[in-house]
Amino acid sequence: MDFEKLKQQKFLFIYLTTKNCNVCKVLQPRLRDLASKFIGSEFHLLDLDVLKEASGYFMAFSVPTFLVYSEGKELLRESRYMNLDEIKNKLDRYYEMIFD
Repeated sequence: MDFEKLKQQKFLFIYLTTKNCNVCKVLQPRLRDLASKFIGSEFHLLDLDVLKEASGYFMAFSVPTFLVYSEGKELLRESRYMNLDEIKNKLDRYYEMIFD
């Protein structure tokens, strides 16, 4: 998978997970739902059991890790315990700056 090309999208959500992560299983649908509210964004689930190189590329050494990129720039990075309201507020600000 070409991670560099993936990061170049206008508004990209990346969720890094593993099969055995129970926290990941709870958060993933909630973050996917949140991402769906941002028109023009894409959500990519990357399973680190399959794409082992993604961990090193994204410098993500705990799961879950949630990343947001816009045109190659990292806007947001959250790992482990995430406050969804806080994430939404940050995403609203970034989205407004990018698309308005």
